[in-house]
Amino acid sequence: MTKPTKKQKLDNCYEAYHHSKHGTRPGRKAKDGSIPTHPVVSVPDRAESDVLKDCMLWLARHRIFHSRHDCGGGSWGIKFAIFGIKHAGDIHGILPSGIHLEIECKRGKGGRLSAGQQERMADVRATNGVYLVVHGVSELEYYMKGLT
Repeated sequence: MTKPTKKQKLDNCYEAYHHSKHGTRPGRKAKDGSIPTHPVVSVPDRAESDVLKDCMLWLARHRIFHSRHDCGGGSWGIKFAIFGIKHAGDIHGILPSGIHLEIECKRGKGGRLSAGQQERMADVRATNGVYLVVHGVSELEYYMKGLT
């Protein structure tokens, strides 16, 4: 095995800096550009639909304006229509401070964040919005401590 060059060491340092600054986790990207997600606090392994319902209930209890965001498409007769914002979070809302909020829900043990979702997350965060990837209510509470 060969020793890494100075350039490779610098590239690794930059990658670690980039991930720490943007709150992402370094990981192997799949061929489709998706990256794995994992909870940052202990959460039970639940289905994504259950995580979504629990998060919406938590937001309602804390009086944070929010709504479910659906995206998809379908055929009606001979016409095909697409609705919603592609790659947007599952929940959209506005924090009490007036900041835009998007929450992408994943199953308890983790999931994958597609390349489009990563791009959407970067765009929302670049405009001082909040984009969270949560795997359970305890993780949502962890992230919302400093925001509400």
